Amino acid sequence: MSVKQTNSDQFGYYVDNLLFNHDIELLSQFVKDLSFEKRKDFAFFTEEDFKGKTDFSLDIEVENEKRGEKQIVISLNVNLEANINKKTAFIFEMTYCGVFNLPNVSEQILEKQIQVECPKMLFPYIRRLISQTMIESGIPNIDIKNINFFDLYKANKKN
Repeated sequence: MSVKQTNSDQFGYYVDNLLFNHDIELLSQFVKDLSFEKRKDFAFFTEEDFKGKTDFSLDIEVENEKRGEKQIVISLNVNLEANINKKTAFIFEMTYCGVFNLPNVSEQILEKQIQVECPKMLFPYIRRLISQTMIESGIPNIDIKNINFFDLYKANKKN
């Protein structure tokens, strides 16, 4: 009996938390705002200047705005800051948006689509833009790992 309960609990977990990407359509995506400031003291870099000495801070906030009955604009506000020896080397700020067509689902599923699935679809483009900006500014490429938006969603729900 307890084995069936465990399997039922696991199934419920997956249904409630992992299967909420039902037919989401990304209609368009765009950079709404972009700012990059490289501090004067760090005008020239070598890869050795960067390795093991840099402290990065990456923050991403998810905002949304309804647009019609089924469409929503998801905005990811990105702030990336690098410090070398406790001095700010650069600040990268960007608002990246996606216009999504969302299906008719329950409010609980809709919330997870907005906070998890839509940002997950936009993030690879954000990572590419950050990488390209770093290369064009003479800073060694920064390898930004994937972000688990589901874990962030769960953490924000607890707070």
